[in-house]
Amino acid sequence: MAKVIAKLKVMPVSPEVDRERLKERIKEAVENMGVRCLNILEEPLAFGLYAIYVLVEMEEKEGGTEPLEKELSGLEDVESVEVVEVSLA
Repeated sequence: MAKVIAKLKVMPVSPEVDRERLKERIKEAVENMGVRCLNILEEPLAFGLYAIYVLVEMEEKEGGTEPLEKELSGLEDVESVEVVEVSLA
């Protein structure tokens, strides 16, 4: 099977969220699903709110990134998860 690189945008529920702790929980959740976490970056948006971008490498399979999106959406302090980019590795 082919490998896929996906970039996901994770939005915290508020600017007061401990971003470092959230990034640790994101990385743990990703790796527990058997997906390789390549990088996690922050980007300031406005009024102290940051978007967290997660770059992952995973097997290309039916359902794509949906299981990963669902897992990350269920984390405490996560408002939303959106796939920004997907490409073949």
